Amino acid sequence: MLFAYIQLALAMALVGSNISIGKEIVSHVPVFLFSELRFLLAIVILLPLLAMRGEWKTSWSREEGKVLFWQSFFGVFLFSICMLYGVQWTTATAAGIITSTVPACIALFSFWILKEKLHANSLVAIGLSVGGIGFITFTGSGVEQNWVSMLGNLFVFFAVVSEALFTIFAKRLSGKITPFQMTAAINVISFVLFLPFAIWESLRFDWSAVPANVWWLLVYYAFTASVLSFFLWYKGVEKVEASKAGLFTGMMPISAALVAVFFLNEAFTWLHGVGMILVLASIFIGTQQPRRIRSSMESEWK
Repeated sequence: MLFAYIQLALAMALVGSNISIGKEIVSHVPVFLFSELRFLLAIVILLPLLAMRGEWKTSWSREEGKVLFWQSFFGVFLFSICMLYGVQWTTATAAGIITSTVPACIALFSFWILKEKLHANSLVAIGLSVGGIGFITFTGSGVEQNWVSMLGNLFVFFAVVSEALFTIFAKRLSGKITPFQMTAAINVISFVLFLPFAIWESLRFDWSAVPANVWWLLVYYAFTASVLSFFLWYKGVEKVEASKAGLFTGMMPISAALVAVFFLNEAFTWLHGVGMILVLASIFIGTQQPRRIRSSMESEWK
């Protein structure tokens, strides 16, 4: 179980660090074209590896295909659009902290869709997460908030909801197809979803204007965000409840904030700190309190 926790934490740390990297890339490459290139690179990496591992799958059931499509649509297509457009209109630091609400969203969806139990501590965690996002969205950062930055924050929150649905759909397929098969399938479906929009953007795009270092960032993003983080997340979700796995998405804001502050030179204000403390408190309560509740209940029964 510990190894599964490490896989989940590392997957979300990679996703969080890529928030800032994606912000840098989309300042030079349009969102849909960037996403298409990302998935193309991932497919080039994944398909040969899939064959080498002996996991090539030629037929899929109707249920597998339906779940994979919705997982790609919400967790990749909408997530990428909302996150990449959102970070253009708000700071990567604020975006990273807003993503801390993913555990609360996953807990709610796990309760509604997967019928997992929603403990009292989960409700407290949800409240703290909402408080954290409120500090970021409505009280501002180092600069005055305007409708553009608030719209950016809203887009990032839509990305949070999409990420939560991604985990729910992944849990539905865990044990039915391998993590590597799921990773490859998600990238192929996402490639198809982005294709028409990417073609339209590419016709008006000046390829020569992109700095060389941005292309290297795109290669890194493709490997870490489309291959490694997907694979690690699917491996971890196989062994952990969806609501518990969601708690590890708290690694996203931590890694996103660190990259934004140290590499993008974004300001980290006391309001960001308050927001982060609230959401980290929600993660702590979500992981610690259920055990205490169970222990007290067991002692009462005894």
